[in-house]
Formats: sequence, C-alpha cells, structure tokens
Amino acid sequence: MNIAANSSENWSKESLDFLYKVTCTINAAENSSDLLSELLKLVTNRLGGSSAVVRLISEDDWMDLHASYGLSEQQLEKFQRTPIDASLFSHENQPAREIRTTTSSQLITTNNTCMISIPIRHQVHTLGVLNIFAEPGQVTIDDETALMLLAVGQHIGLVIEKNRLNDVTRQKLIQEERNMLANELHDSLAQTLASLRFQVRILDETLQPTSEYMAIMGIEQVENSLDEAYTDLRELIAHCRVPIEKQGLIPSIERVVKKFKEETGIHILLQCEDQVVDLPATMEMNVYRIVQEALTNIKKHASSHIVRVLLDCDEGGNFRILVEDDGKGFDKDAIESKNGQHLGLTIMQERARHLGGDLKVESDPEEGTRVELKFQYLREQT
Repeated sequence: MNIAANSSENWSKESLDFLYKVTCTINAAENSSDLLSELLKLVTNRLGGSSAVVRLISEDDWMDLHASYGLSEQQLEKFQRTPIDASLFSHENQPAREIRTTTSSQLITTNNTCMISIPIRHQVHTLGVLNIFAEPGQVTIDDETALMLLAVGQHIGLVIEKNRLNDVTRQKLIQEERNMLANELHDSLAQTLASLRFQVRILDETLQPTSEYMAIMGIEQVENSLDEAYTDLRELIAHCRVPIEKQGLIPSIERVVKKFKEETGIHILLQCEDQVVDLPATMEMNVYRIVQEALTNIKKHASSHIVRVLLDCDEGGNFRILVEDDGKGFDKDAIESKNGQHLGLTIMQERARHLGGDLKVESDPEEGTRVELKFQYLREQT
C-alpha cells in the first residue's frame, strides 16, 4: 500500500472513495470467500469490466482459482488450475511475463477481449494475480488508476497472508491438542491395557495344566482381544503424533486396507479415481475414520468373503466414498430399538455432518452391508 500512499495527495475524490469502500468491505467481510467475491465485484464495476478472477500460486507452482465474478461455469473451467507461465500476464498466445518480478498492473488486449492483470502481493512476495476482463477499448489505465489497482492488490495480499497465518496457527493448536491426547492415552489407557495383557497371560499359563478346554479357550480369546485393543490404541497414538500436513487421504486408506487384508485374509478391492483431489487435513481425517470404522465393523461382525472400498470425485468436487461387503448384514431397526443407534454408527454420522455431507448405511440380514458417504468440496472454498 505504500506505493499508493506516496501519491495519494494528488488523487481524485473518486479514487479515494473507492479505496475507502475497499477498506470497509475488508473490515465487514465474515470470511475470505465473501471478501474476495465482494472485492471482485467492486473492482470490476469500477473499471466497467464484465468479469474477474483471483488466482493464487500453489505450492507446486500452479495457479489455482480462489474467487470469481461474472463468469459462467464453462468459462470457470479454464481457470481452475493453470500453469504460471501460461496464465498470469498473458492471454491465449501472448508471451508470458514472470509474475514474481512484476510490480505494476498490465493491460493486455487481443481481438476478442481485454484483460487487466493486477499482481496480488505481500511485502516482496507475489501471491497471485487478479484478472479483470472487459470488451476491447472499454477500459483505459492511467497512472492514478494503475496505482489504485496496485493498492487493491496489496490489500488482497494482506488478507490472504493473514488467513494463511491463521491457518498455520490453527494447525499448530490442533497438533498440540493431538499430542496432548496421545500423551494422555499413552500414560493412562495404554498402560492399563499393557498391565491387563500381562496379567491375563500369567493367568493363562497358570491355568493351562488344570483347566478345562473351554475355559482355556475363553481366556485365550480375552488375551487376543486385549492384544488387538492394545495394537489399535498404539496405532491411534502414533497417528495423533504424525503432523497433519504429512498425512494424505489415499495413503491412509491404502494402509488401513492393507492392514485389514493382513488381519482377516478377506479379499478386499480398493478403487481410487485419478481425479480425487487433496482435502484439508480435518476433512481427510473424518473420511479416513469413517472408512476405518466401516472396515472394523466388517472385521468384527460381517463374516464376509469380499469387500469393496471406492473413492470417487467428479469435476464439480462431489465426493463419494463407498464401503460394501457380502457378509451376514444386520437389522438396523432391531439395533436401534434395543439400545439406541450403535455408537460407531452415531460417530460416523457426526463425522459426515462435519464434512457437510450425508452418510447412508444400508443392510439386511444375510444381504451384506453398504456404507456410502457423499459430500462436496471445491478447491476455491479455501
């Protein structure tokens, strides 16, 4: 904003009023998505344009669409994800300009359209670009307008950087809470289970010479259950300690599927569509836990021979996760009428609600079980 402030004494009242509106919009916005949409509308109308987009540089040096105004769904598809060298300060076959070294707005005109490119910057770093589209000859950029647009880009850069820092802080707090929970589980429940495992093993060895076969088998079953519970708890503790950003949905699902196959010997098929995109860590965790709980229920109750896990996502960000088996199934009405809804199913439904989606569990005795999760996530929601 310094570049604008240095010349603001000579600015027209119209430009100063516009920047005041920009500042008020930033202060009044409830979230970054609403803020960017409102700013795009303000700037587009101010310049007499027809549409606009905000694209930010991703970690892998691509441009991702984060906000838009006035474009159709078909037009938006062109901007969802584009390489830097073909999409910043150029249009169609025009030569590209390197955004990281650009400090001024650009006006590029072709036969069909006029595109204004405004760098979105924070301090010395370029975060992305604001593009405004108009009819050829409809927009002119004088010195004052150029400075005003740079000021808008710097305003947007400050907001985006603030949101990034907030996300980093939030992730750090979540990781600290997860570490604290892991420590508590290790120092309390894990120690108790380890002690019980030891006591049951001693009891088993003591009773082996004198006890009946059924009694020995019962003790061994308790011992096996404790071993399984202890293993699951250790995995949960380890999972809590792994930094959230280092986990991924597909690798996590692959691990739990592999573990399921090794423990049960049941044939399990995992189908993942190529277009499944990365989700925020909290969303990945909820999806993973739903799949994990579904597979745990199959392992404990289903007596199935074949299991299928499907992860699918279309271009509209509609996710579909399916876990189905050919086991003995269960009577949902009977379970709910006796004890209320099964705790595991209740937690799965709550996780689905956190995703903003819907979870359906279909099952009948001897007809297998089908767990289907559907939700939507669009990259620009971030």
